[in-house]
Amino acid sequence: MKLIKKTIKEALKTPGFSLLYIAGVAFTVAFTIIYGMLLYSQLGPVYPEYDRSSTVYAHTMVIINGYNRSSQSMGRKFIEEFLRDKLKSVDEMTAILSYNGDFSMVQTDGHGPDFHIEVRYVEPSFFKFYNYEFKAGKPFSQEDFDSSIHVADISERIAERLFGSAEEAVGKDISIDHVDYRIRGVFREGSALNVDSYGEVFLPYSFRVGPNGYQDMRSYLGPLNVAFKVKPGKETALREELRDICRRINAMDTTEYSFYLPGISNHMEHVLTDTNVEFGWDKETTDDERFKIREFSSVFHMIKPFLIALLVVLVIPALNISGLIGARMDRMASELGVRRCFGANRRKLMGMVLSENLILTLVGGIFGLIAAWLISVLAGNFLLQFTPLAYDSGMSFGSNASFITGETAFAPILFLFSLAICLVLNLISAWIPAHRALRAQITESLNSKR
Repeated sequence: MKLIKKTIKEALKTPGFSLLYIAGVAFTVAFTIIYGMLLYSQLGPVYPEYDRSSTVYAHTMVIINGYNRSSQSMGRKFIEEFLRDKLKSVDEMTAILSYNGDFSMVQTDGHGPDFHIEVRYVEPSFFKFYNYEFKAGKPFSQEDFDSSIHVADISERIAERLFGSAEEAVGKDISIDHVDYRIRGVFREGSALNVDSYGEVFLPYSFRVGPNGYQDMRSYLGPLNVAFKVKPGKETALREELRDICRRINAMDTTEYSFYLPGISNHMEHVLTDTNVEFGWDKETTDDERFKIREFSSVFHMIKPFLIALLVVLVIPALNISGLIGARMDRMASELGVRRCFGANRRKLMGMVLSENLILTLVGGIFGLIAAWLISVLAGNFLLQFTPLAYDSGMSFGSNASFITGETAFAPILFLFSLAICLVLNLISAWIPAHRALRAQITESLNSKR
């Protein structure tokens, strides 16, 4: 308490320095937290993707015939014949249509203007795989899916907009692109940054995905992406199972076609990897080589803007703070000299200086946290336009989508991590000029101007 009172007294003596110091810390903390929100929403265990640590993804399949190369997602035939209930290393799996209904519109029958929604085409296992919470009704069933009937699950926000409440929506029809769908359930919506699981309306893909018409190996191609939940430590085993599938298919095929899966990605690799990178594969390229090329080509490319921005935001304020503290130490030189004359050692004086800066840093951190919350609420969607991850995963969802959720904005780990970074940088910034000032001879300190 005595230290806090002394710090307040000293801060009032130099209000300009104190305000600049607190503002610099607040800016750094706010910016770090906002960027942390974006990364945490895509990489951390947030609703409905709580099991990201055990989730892996498989996307593109490649079929090579001489110099001709066909690259596409998976087809239902391949999934049913080789994947579903046949992989020993997998606990759960789900397939999702690889493209969305980005321009789907809901017709309101004159009860307001039509509006855009994000439609995803999924299968019943999707809702268990991604831990969706249903506010009313239930997800569409396997029988609904197999029958290819027009049923839908909608978000609570859409239900309240159209029908007043989640309970009132169940059993009603919703018109999407002038086609009626019977509502089976109403779910709690997640963040639009969760590109793999986000949707405002979920429809069965069964009435959109059928055989592609090929009779050869190309019949395994299709429009579906697959996600797996692997057993602990079984990611390597899954990769080997998929390689074995490729070997069996290539051994059975008597044509010139060769079949490859580029490999699987865990959640972090999946989010930070540009899946559109071209690799120049040929028959001699192994699965491991393909995956390493893909990983090396794109992860650093995607995360580099974040690293540069974070470095600029952290280092520049740290240098400014170091300069401010240096100027302050010059003004305090005479006082420090007097204290040393009366027996105060360098260690005690250093502790005093660092303690005062620690308190100012905590005050700035609190203001930065408040600023980050206000920005995320008032301008969060606008800021997303300037971030590469958000651009790839959220910009097609329209102005109605939820990006920064309360679960992410109020995650304690974000504030603690951001504040810890600022504390370390600011203490280093304070220690350097303080150490230089305290190394001066006592006579130099006493003769300095106040």
